[in-house]
Amino acid sequence: MPAMPRHSLRRPLTASIILLTLLTGSLVAGCASKKDAKPVTPPAGTRENGMLVVQRADDNRTAELRVGERLKVVLPENPSTGYTWAIDETDRRLLALDGTAYDEPADGFIGARGRRTFTFSTRQPGEVTLKLKYWRFWDGDGSTTERYAFALKIIP
Repeated sequence: MPAMPRHSLRRPLTASIILLTLLTGSLVAGCASKKDAKPVTPPAGTRENGMLVVQRADDNRTAELRVGERLKVVLPENPSTGYTWAIDETDRRLLALDGTAYDEPADGFIGARGRRTFTFSTRQPGEVTLKLKYWRFWDGDGSTTERYAFALKIIP
C-alpha cells in the first residue's frame, strides 16, 4: 500500500485540535460566568391595593417603599394557645403602626390557626428592620417560640 503524504494528515489533525481548544474554552467560560452570577431573588411580598403585603415566606427579606406607602404583615397565629405576635423592635420614627387585627380561621374549627395582620405606614426616608415575636406576653421573652424580621429601605 502506498504511503500517504505527511501533509495530508496534518490539516485535519490541526483543525481538530483547534476546534477542541475552542470548545473547551467556551465550556470553561460558560461555567465560570454561571458560577460567578448572583442568584435571582424574587421581590419580597406582593402588591395589593397599593400596599406591600408580606407573609411568613418573606422572613429576613428586604423591600423598598416610598414615604407614605403602607406595609401589611400577615402571619399565622393561634391565640387559643396563649401565643400571639407582637412587635419586638422597630424605629417608630420611620415606620408607624396603623393597626393590628386577628382573623379567625375560615373553617371555624376551635383551636385552629387564624391570621394576625399588622398594618404600617412609612413616615420618613431611612432604613429600618421590623422585628416581631410570637410569645405569651405574661411569660416574658423566654416564652418566644418564633421570630420574624423584615427590612425596609424607605425612599423619598
